[in-house]
Amino acid sequence: MVSDRSKCVACLLLCWLSATLTLGSQDVQDVQDPIDYGLPDHTEPVSYALSMRPVINPVNGTYTFNGSVEVVISAVRYTTVVVLNSKDLIVSSVSGFEDVRTGRHAVAVEGFECDALREQLIVTLARSLVPTRFYRFTVQFSGTLRNDFTGFHKYFYDSTNGSRWIALTQFKPVYARRAFPCYDELKFKTPFKISIARQIKHFSLSNMPLILTEINPRSGWAWDHFETTKPIPTFLVAFMVSDFDRNALNDESIAMYTRKEFIENTAYMMKKVPQLLESVEKFTEIQYMLPKLDLVGVPLLDAYNMENWGLNSYEEFYVTLSNNSEMEDKISGIMTVLHAILRQWFGNMVTTPTWDFSWLNEGMCNYLNYYLADTIEPGWNLHERFIENVHQRALTWDQYDDTHPLTLPRLNSEEIIDGFDVITIDKSAALFRMLKHAVGESYFKMSLNKYLDDFAYAEALPRDLWSAFDNMLYDDDVEIGGGNVTVEAYMRTWTEQAGYPLIDVQPAADGSGAVIVTQEHFSLSVPRQTNGTKWFVGLTYTTERTGDFDQVTPTVWLKPEDEQTIVPMAVDSGWTIFNIQSTGFYRVNYDQKNWKLLLIQLITEPDRIHVLNRAQIVDDAYHLSMANVVPYDYYISLLEYLLMEDHVVPWNTAVNGLSSTLDGLRRYPAEHRKFEEYANGLAEILYDKLAANKMGDESTKIGRSRLLAWTCKLGNSRCRTSALKHFDAWADGHGIPPETEEAAFCEGMKKGDFTVWSKMYKFYTAVRSPSRKKIALRALACAEDVETLFKRLRLLRLDGTGPAGTNNFRTVFENVATTSQGVRALADFLLRELDVILALDDGHRLATFAYSVLASKVAMDDEIRTMNEIRAAARSTRLKSAFDQIHERIESNSKWIERDLKKIIRAIGK
Repeated sequence: MVSDRSKCVACLLLCWLSATLTLGSQDVQDVQDPIDYGLPDHTEPVSYALSMRPVINPVNGTYTFNGSVEVVISAVRYTTVVVLNSKDLIVSSVSGFEDVRTGRHAVAVEGFECDALREQLIVTLARSLVPTRFYRFTVQFSGTLRNDFTGFHKYFYDSTNGSRWIALTQFKPVYARRAFPCYDELKFKTPFKISIARQIKHFSLSNMPLILTEINPRSGWAWDHFETTKPIPTFLVAFMVSDFDRNALNDESIAMYTRKEFIENTAYMMKKVPQLLESVEKFTEIQYMLPKLDLVGVPLLDAYNMENWGLNSYEEFYVTLSNNSEMEDKISGIMTVLHAILRQWFGNMVTTPTWDFSWLNEGMCNYLNYYLADTIEPGWNLHERFIENVHQRALTWDQYDDTHPLTLPRLNSEEIIDGFDVITIDKSAALFRMLKHAVGESYFKMSLNKYLDDFAYAEALPRDLWSAFDNMLYDDDVEIGGGNVTVEAYMRTWTEQAGYPLIDVQPAADGSGAVIVTQEHFSLSVPRQTNGTKWFVGLTYTTERTGDFDQVTPTVWLKPEDEQTIVPMAVDSGWTIFNIQSTGFYRVNYDQKNWKLLLIQLITEPDRIHVLNRAQIVDDAYHLSMANVVPYDYYISLLEYLLMEDHVVPWNTAVNGLSSTLDGLRRYPAEHRKFEEYANGLAEILYDKLAANKMGDESTKIGRSRLLAWTCKLGNSRCRTSALKHFDAWADGHGIPPETEEAAFCEGMKKGDFTVWSKMYKFYTAVRSPSRKKIALRALACAEDVETLFKRLRLLRLDGTGPAGTNNFRTVFENVATTSQGVRALADFLLRELDVILALDDGHRLATFAYSVLASKVAMDDEIRTMNEIRAAARSTRLKSAFDQIHERIESNSKWIERDLKKIIRAIGK
């Protein structure tokens, strides 16, 4: 037997050596047989008893934890090897394996070692375990409280009482193994008995209510013991230690925790939480399944929003709102809290067996978040925001040949972590909205309820969800797709295939008024790879004659095996619009006559077309012209109708297309100036509407803010004059309207010196609102010399300290890359600091994210050259592959603008 301290040290050294060699070995593994990163199926967990003791002493720099985990396992087959997941832990001992039924015949441990590449602890036994028997063993371990906000980690923050700290967990998706040895895979759901040690001056929380506290006054320490959880996967295990204050409802079942100076500010959200919880209970017809729900506000931006069962953590700001908070912040707060509550049902109570299907719960909660919040706050028009923020965004991400299907095998922890992208989160949400309209609202709700009932506290696959739909429809003799089409067959074409279709609508040659509908894979890649991918497409449509924009359930279906489908219409139907309210995840093209009729309608009386279809027509026309499907004349002509448009959604859709075109044309200065002049003409129209307050009510302030900022950025003189006036007032300590902040701050930065930069930076570091922080970042990017600003203000820091540490890396990149000078500064930064970024625990993902953000913005030769240098500097095959894939979009965009340059300029008549 080898279980002494020297063995532990050897194990630690082996882990460290393996970790340092992982990068180089990965290159070798890429050309050999793929590694199996999964746990073997020899054993499976039955229960855990976990004890954790965090030790934080800033005086001597001790930031560690130690613990023990007693695991009961079931032997599935004869085996002398037991494998658990473990990463960055020092394992000091593994006890003998005691037979649970007899309490004797302990199987001795010969030794244990770690495999850093596979993130596993491998325990070798003296003799074989016997199938169907239960065994109990205990692992003693220790580790360092992490700085990267994963696993069991610490966080220091400034308080009115000085510097304070908290220690808390973030185990999603595969970070539990960084805190304790365990079976860290989704398919294993087991009960946990958790005990946490703390200093007497602190308190602890976990998934379940506290049942016993043992206090040792001499040592100043106490042990908190919590009720045993329901069976849960390891990523939902949660605990924390802090000195936060508590605000609870009368029945004590719902409580909020945050630092003492902000606890009174939790009153607004405390009133909202029961309403949000009740809305989910009413929708699912399943009562909240735990005795308590704790909501913890963490004083850190962009690091927290975790839906652990019974213990949800959020950015502090979102649980400390008030009636006087800005509209955008209240919307974000409600939706952030509601999303985590929804996860208690979708993802916690019912879990997928692997992360290959992470889109199922991510997308469902994303869609239901908008759907339920829209019923709670109908005045916020969140169904419109869904189209802008989710649907159109997903279409844009999914329109290249290098995209991926929703269901995608995740072979290791890195691929699991990287898998939470726009396709996984937003496309899936758009597809669930599409499904709701395909089956109808009542069947959508009933089917989800059946699914939750059938698989409560168990694992379920997408096919199980589709089966719930098919059974509900079958029981009531309801068919979709014109018959002989199941929900499973329908949805598999969308979840197991990448991309989406272009629906082409052409008049029948016989003059009957009917239209012929076909589909093909839509792609903006240049050159485009042709493929025969097809989908089950539910078609909704209306005509000028009927004008029915409320019929959102498909009445005609286009099937993968169909070459075409014929839709009968009257000869005098007028214009035709397919995809009512953008319920389907596809784009639509028409014949020249129909495009012309739509243009006439929009110019003369746009309100006869639903606002979401007005946005859809503009969005489709832009992307179809980029794809060389329709002439740019169609798109540019459609933009003329904006003179009649008083709603922010179509305007924001148009601005997105105009901004992308301006980004691409930066490569050609003369043509860029011409298109900028054209865009300025639209900006003049837009500013008149904004100045006259014609564009909507309170719920549209957010959209108006974005539009005003765009108008000023284009150089509209009246907008800039007004914005500078507001900025000067702000600089003198006066308040300004929230919707003017972004425009005012940007204009102020353009004319400002280092004193002005410093003032804005101080505002950025001090303001609590995440939305206003992002406005401040975008304003800093408006400075003429962002590179100097970066150096003097150290806007991006990689040492984990300061307000823009690595946790805020994404926010900085996304918001600074909004100007050409910001793009250059960020590209230079990424090239210069790539090795430093990659040395971080989350380095690969951060570098890939940054490269992706820049890829959609770069256009100039020097920018593309820098991106090539960054790509060449990637050392690992994994990173090279990621950069190469993203770089295809740079090349595709360059070829697109080169191909269409003259067409665009000709279309605007310059």
